[in-house]
Amino acid sequence: MKSLANTNLNLVIFCDFDGTIARKDIGDEVFQHFGVFDLFISKLMSGEITVREYYQSAIAAAKNFTPETIAQFSANFEIDAYFPQFYNFCIERNIPLTILSDGFREYINPMLEAVGINDAIVLSNFLSIQNSEVLPIFPTASESCKCFCASCKRNSMLSSSPSDSIFIYIGDGLSDTCAASHADIIFAKSTLAAFCNERRLPHYPFRTFFDILRIMEKVVVSTTVKVRRQAELLRKKSIEIE
Repeated sequence: MKSLANTNLNLVIFCDFDGTIARKDIGDEVFQHFGVFDLFISKLMSGEITVREYYQSAIAAAKNFTPETIAQFSANFEIDAYFPQFYNFCIERNIPLTILSDGFREYINPMLEAVGINDAIVLSNFLSIQNSEVLPIFPTASESCKCFCASCKRNSMLSSSPSDSIFIYIGDGLSDTCAASHADIIFAKSTLAAFCNERRLPHYPFRTFFDILRIMEKVVVSTTVKVRRQAELLRKKSIEIE
């Protein structure tokens, strides 16, 4: 691993939404409320259908499923109480923060706006109404990506920042594993933490953004940060494939 002095750091942060910024997986909650969740999620988890096919099937079966009803339903849920503080921490230090989600902006944006965050960079799926039919749109889908997601978080991360950046990833689930593998610094909980442990990927476990703030202040910002060599090689390989 090569070392970079903190005065020369080019930190970029990418963060999952469902189960990470939001305390629950809002996508799952949405489809449980509006559609036939159990049937399609069992097919997804068994490998019978892809994530993309899951979304298409669940949305086709959903009742009264509109951007307005989704936004109203999302008001029942909370984001991590410390995320606004973390968001301001990044702004004050000029650290770019991008929210990467394989969920939908129809609930992400309203939930962020509810806590006063109106200008966050969010890369996610969204809904399009065509001939009265609600269709999911996957703007960052990639044929080369074999991970558990409809839109490729890895490609979104790598195409959003200079190659000499120090990539930081924050997440909790299966859709985060690919992007996290390409990051130099990983904050992980739940399924992503288990993935990191199984593959011996160095990471910081966390429960809330208070834990991340504490680490960012004491370790990442105030000391020398190292580029993770394996992640750097994976990033180069992924760029070559694309």
